[in-house]
Amino acid sequence: MTARTRPRLEEFLLALLWTVGTAAWGYFGVVGYIENLRGTGFNLTGFVTSFFLICLTVFGLRFAFNVYLRLWRTPPAWFDTFTSLTLGTILILGSLFSLFTLGITIYYLFTAQTTNLVFGWGIAACLALAGLFVFQFLAALNIFEPFLSLTQGNEEEIKPGFNPLGWLLRLQRRLHGRNFGSHRPGNQLHGPLILETDSRTSLIEEKTEKTNGQPGLEKTLVAHGGFHVTMLGFTANGATIFAVSDGGMVHFQAGGRKGVMFPPELKFWETGSGRVQVATLGASQTFLTSQYKTPGSLQNYRFLVPSGGGRFAWVSPNQIQVGNWSNEQTHTLEVEEGLVLRGQGGFNPMAFNPEGSRLAWCTPDGQTRFWNLETEQVQPLRAYPARETDSEAASSSSDGVWGLVFSPDGTRIATLGGRGILLQNVYTGWRWFRPLEPTREKLTAFAFNSSGFEMAVGMAVKPEAIRFPGQSKRNRNGNNNNGNHSPTPAEMLTAVGIDPETTEFVPIVRLWDLRDDRYVDLLAGKTPLRELAYSPDNRMLAGVDEQGILRLWEISIEGSANRAPRLILQLDLGLTGRKVVVGFSPDMRQLFSATDNRILLWNLARLKQAAQV
Repeated sequence: MTARTRPRLEEFLLALLWTVGTAAWGYFGVVGYIENLRGTGFNLTGFVTSFFLICLTVFGLRFAFNVYLRLWRTPPAWFDTFTSLTLGTILILGSLFSLFTLGITIYYLFTAQTTNLVFGWGIAACLALAGLFVFQFLAALNIFEPFLSLTQGNEEEIKPGFNPLGWLLRLQRRLHGRNFGSHRPGNQLHGPLILETDSRTSLIEEKTEKTNGQPGLEKTLVAHGGFHVTMLGFTANGATIFAVSDGGMVHFQAGGRKGVMFPPELKFWETGSGRVQVATLGASQTFLTSQYKTPGSLQNYRFLVPSGGGRFAWVSPNQIQVGNWSNEQTHTLEVEEGLVLRGQGGFNPMAFNPEGSRLAWCTPDGQTRFWNLETEQVQPLRAYPARETDSEAASSSSDGVWGLVFSPDGTRIATLGGRGILLQNVYTGWRWFRPLEPTREKLTAFAFNSSGFEMAVGMAVKPEAIRFPGQSKRNRNGNNNNGNHSPTPAEMLTAVGIDPETTEFVPIVRLWDLRDDRYVDLLAGKTPLRELAYSPDNRMLAGVDEQGILRLWEISIEGSANRAPRLILQLDLGLTGRKVVVGFSPDMRQLFSATDNRILLWNLARLKQAAQV
């Protein structure tokens, strides 16, 4: 079933007004039209006016019925098909009616005696009738496109020769290759975006953990259906959260026949007052398709905001534009040929430095560019290493780059991909590359700590590739240097429910100290990690896996790769969306997690008190 938004009170009252008004317009329109056709005296002005009164009646009733039908919150699945067929049939009949009226108007315009004023008015009316016919015909063609696709298949499968249905399908796809939704012109995408109050986003004050079973959950921010959180940040004072939803999110309805692509959005949530403001980049785009396919020609952008705020960027497949919240200043960059910003799997990796003064992006094959907004210069950085031989490249399909992360001080960039982790200093040229063995190691997540000298790497590895805490310090009896017994690798695997004899990949967090190139591995459940985040003081590390399980480790402030972190929290967030985002508030009092259209605010102190590891 397709969920619908119920109409507001003012919409319902307007629909009632249209219903009453169209009864009068429809009466005068039908009577005037018929009387002019069968009467002895034909009045061109009255005839055309009667026709447009009939059209006004039809469009008014359509609006009113759409409002009435939305009172039914969850209509059955057949409803979309039935309403589409009915509306398509009405549009076809309406286009024929417009064509008939156009013919009658032209006939009397050139055969009857008319004044220059009436003749000029009649020509304008003919043009309007022709435009209305084209509009109705194309609208009906869009509605019937999925039904044509069912009989004709893909465009390449349309049978040659005399095939009217195939010809109509080709015509529809030629005329509506970019879909029939609204587009925001590129020349409007400049300056500070206008923030509007978002009435569709609701703030839920959570009950106590004794009644809802969620320890420490304080508030939940629920947005409308098109909002899927992909980036989460905080203002300097921690009083406002900003959440970004990238463009390209597609919702399919009616069995994959109808699709809606939602635009990028930026929401500001004031945690104290609950006030929500939103800036939307473009408008929702509706398209018709078959078999859940998204037309590649749909206009799409990506929203990007630095962690420090202050600026924002919108990205199209071949252009980057950066705006400033405080003034009308903008920076525009047309990327060089061959370095498109959007590929088959979505937008390529890109990232701001925390201050928003630098922006880097990378193509899937590893070509990286660094844009200095202060000097307006673009420079190439070291490319991500490729396979040494063609046979190695052919043996792996996951070598492409999928992540790009700035260090908190903005001096280093981490490039992440199937080959391994590439670190480089954007100013000095320093380079560090750690290759992965695809048969034993897979990279899933990455995070710098706030000092930039340590990093947490989410990985899935074979058991023999795990370096357990204190492993090198155990003696033959399994005791450490103090004589105390420390768990063996088999005992550690058993403790988290993993068979010690397994040959499958095991999810871990690898804590790496860049100063002496040392690391230690932490077991992280049974499913791969999707997000990692350090606390501002570097004393805690949060990780969320594919099942929505949050784990919180307490680590030493320095040298965490040399001292074993301690797992202090394990909690099922109930978030299993396509991407889970997690982070800490600047004051360390709250933990935020988000996925799809929900942002959850947790009290960190209460979480620790209720933790059961």
